[in-house]
Amino acid sequence: MTKTTPVIIVHETIAQSWIRDASSVAGFVALISIGVYLDSSAMQWVGAILGFLTICGSATAAARKHKMTVAEARKRLDEIERGQA
Repeated sequence: MTKTTPVIIVHETIAQSWIRDASSVAGFVALISIGVYLDSSAMQWVGAILGFLTICGSATAAARKHKMTVAEARKRLDEIERGQA
């Protein structure tokens, strides 16, 4: 049985969010662009499919993301600290 480590993001700025999203888009745009440059329709399709999967994965992760109130997050952080102390 593997032990999972919980990660709680306390604060994320708009710029950090945009940078994360831009890096995802840049990856599949690069594949499509290289496919166009090399005249490879297969590489263009791979880039498009990876882009589609990235968008679907991001949407699924956002839908499943567990959101907490401040009190719930504080309680969870206290539980984590007690477990590590």
